[in-house]
Formats: sequence, structure tokens, C-alpha cells
Amino acid sequence: MNKKNLVEKLAKHTLTKEDAKKFLDIIFEEIKYSLISADKVVIKNFGSFIPKFYKSKKMYDPKRKKYIPIHPRRKIKFVISKTFDKILNKKNN
Repeated sequence: MNKKNLVEKLAKHTLTKEDAKKFLDIIFEEIKYSLISADKVVIKNFGSFIPKFYKSKKMYDPKRKKYIPIHPRRKIKFVISKTFDKILNKKNN
């Protein structure tokens, strides 16, 4: 599923396509700005987006036989909620 599919599904239920696109853009922008400012984003019954910081380090390159610097960076970790995990991994009985 991509953004276009989400817009179409939202438009089917309540909004026009233009309003659905604006709505999704606002949501994604707010999530992005929260993560940039190092805030955790929690969506109940879905999961959490957690910014994780990695320090700079040196790694050994066996091909060149020398150490190369790895610059500090940020990554986003997604943790699924317990409720969604139960639904996702529910066994068919």
C-alpha cells in the first residue's frame, strides 16, 4: 500500500480525494517534525516510531586493511503495539 492507495481509501469513506490528500500530508508532516525534534510518536493499537541516535565510530575495512570513520546518524525504529501484534500473529482456528 502506498500514499495514493491511502488517499483513495480515505476518499471512499468520508472525504474527497483532495481533502484526503491534504489530511494525509498534514499527518505525515507532523510525524516527520516530531521525529526530527527527537520526540517519540505513539499511535495507539498500531505502534511507536522511536528516533535512535548512533554515535560516530570506526570500522575496520578488511579489503583496504584500514579503519574508516562512520559518521553519527539518526535512524527511526518502529515498535509494533501488543494489540496489533496479537492481531497480526493470530492463528487461524
